[in-house]
Amino acid sequence: MNQVLTRKFLVKGLAVAVTTLMMGTVAHAETQEQKEIKQLRQEVEALKALVTQQQQVQQNQAVQIEQVKAAPQPSAAAPKALSTKSDTEVKLYGFVRGDANYIIEGSAGDFSDVAKTNGQTRDKLVATAKTTRLGLDFKTSVNGAEVGGKLESDFAGTNDSFRIRQAYLTYENWLIGQTQSNFLSNHAPFMIDFSTNVGGGTTRLPMVRYGFDLTPATQLFLAAEKPNSSAAQTEFNAQGQRVSVEHIKSSVPTLTAKLAHNFDDKKGNASARALVEVYKDEDTNKRKAGWGLAAGTTYQVIDPLKATLDVSYTKGVNGILYGTNANAAFVDDEGNRNIEQNEIWAVQTGLTYSILPNLKTSLGYGALFADKDSDYADLNEAANKEVQQAWLNLVYSPVKPLEFGVEYVNGERKTFNNEKFKDNRIGLMSKYSF
Repeated sequence: MNQVLTRKFLVKGLAVAVTTLMMGTVAHAETQEQKEIKQLRQEVEALKALVTQQQQVQQNQAVQIEQVKAAPQPSAAAPKALSTKSDTEVKLYGFVRGDANYIIEGSAGDFSDVAKTNGQTRDKLVATAKTTRLGLDFKTSVNGAEVGGKLESDFAGTNDSFRIRQAYLTYENWLIGQTQSNFLSNHAPFMIDFSTNVGGGTTRLPMVRYGFDLTPATQLFLAAEKPNSSAAQTEFNAQGQRVSVEHIKSSVPTLTAKLAHNFDDKKGNASARALVEVYKDEDTNKRKAGWGLAAGTTYQVIDPLKATLDVSYTKGVNGILYGTNANAAFVDDEGNRNIEQNEIWAVQTGLTYSILPNLKTSLGYGALFADKDSDYADLNEAANKEVQQAWLNLVYSPVKPLEFGVEYVNGERKTFNNEKFKDNRIGLMSKYSF
């Protein structure tokens, strides 16, 4: 009996002990798991806080980037600007340039003058710094309208004096002042010689010009310019000396028009130009009209190669293109004074090739051809029938502000009586641009 009771007691005690142990173990396990869950939750919350903080930093950085993009950025290539009391932006530009020319045969000047050469100057070295240039560009806004201007000078005036090349103001589409004639083109082959090439010109005249867009790529410019053509008669003065006397004058401005178009591929441009002017003989009040037409193009054939071509025709116009003769005023056998007009075809063409980014070469040709069968030709046998010029140059830029160049120019003029005169020279150029 006692054994039975003892055995039952032991069994019950063991069961109670096991149950107590299991409950303790479960309670301990639950407590440990809760701690781990709590720790895990804390870590998740910390990670969420870190992600939120990182997102805020990224948002702030994005805002700052957009602010930087929206702010105007200074252009590295643009010249630095000054400001005046009227808040006008002023930009100074120009260059210091020196030239030396060895005249093989030709005109005696510092630069080629093939249209006037007599071929008498030979084996001579000349040098000058008169092409050094200073310029100021002005720009401001007045009541929402853009107002600007330019003042440009060099030292190539009479006897190397300081002169004004360009001086004008602009107001929206208007230009008033002195600048290059609207009849001239920008399709000239590159040339180092400062006197410009035959077939083109750089004549700068006082004018009023208005320009507007026909399309985004096409502009029309209309101008009223100072008359510049002349007609002279050779006469004898009171001392019996032969002199050239100017007999014509203009009472109205020369009218010009230019249509300029930029190609869609941005590789070049083209232009068409027209000119008309009216002048009269001061003694007889007889009037004549001179006129001209021209067209040209500049095109980047391939990345390193640019081609230019320009053709002009003028009748009775001698004050625009380089090298044209004056019109002739004269008295015929019956005592009637007439103004005979010269007719000219002009051409300029060339290629410029970039050998390296800082080394380029140009080959160019320019010419004038006058009508040899005109009354003008009969009266002016010593005037130019043909003027031709070819040149080859090489320009090297060791650093951006500096340029050094060498050029060979071969020119010839022929008169109506078939006399020929040469103008051959080798030119050297150094330039610092600012």
